[in-house]
Amino acid sequence: MKTELNRYLKALDKKELEKEVKMLYAKFKEVKKYYELEFSQDTTAVLNEFKAKIKKEYFPKRGFGRASNQASRRVVGDFKKISIFKKDVIELLLYRVEIMIAYTKAYGDIDEPFYNSLESSFEEACKLIEEEKLKEEYSSRCREIIDETYPFGWGLYDGLKYSFDNHLGD
Repeated sequence: MKTELNRYLKALDKKELEKEVKMLYAKFKEVKKYYELEFSQDTTAVLNEFKAKIKKEYFPKRGFGRASNQASRRVVGDFKKISIFKKDVIELLLYRVEIMIAYTKAYGDIDEPFYNSLESSFEEACKLIEEEKLKEEYSSRCREIIDETYPFGWGLYDGLKYSFDNHLGD
């Protein structure tokens, strides 16, 4: 497929390429969001839109949240596809973790898959923080997250502390 795409794109002249990109922009929401992030220095609005989707999964305006790990992971995955800056991905991952912790505080101890998903998001955030050399900026926030989980079950506190120490520890 990629070879065919390359061949197709090489056969187009500049006007045809412009028309192709405009068509993709008009047709696919993800392409539109990607370019919105690409051309904007302030990604806050798009990031907040994705944060709202995560929050809605756990704390909808009415009723109880579904707290679907799969749905909130999908929101993060969709954001990764359009994100320009790794820092925004870190923000969304940590936000997801914080919302999941708030959900646990609101509704009590959840199950092991829930906490495994929370841990994997925290681990991914810690890896990205390490890769992007943003330890100074995020260390205290990560420590606060870890401290909030001390009373939780399923070894969550230990798992988060291990991820932090492994990637961001002194």
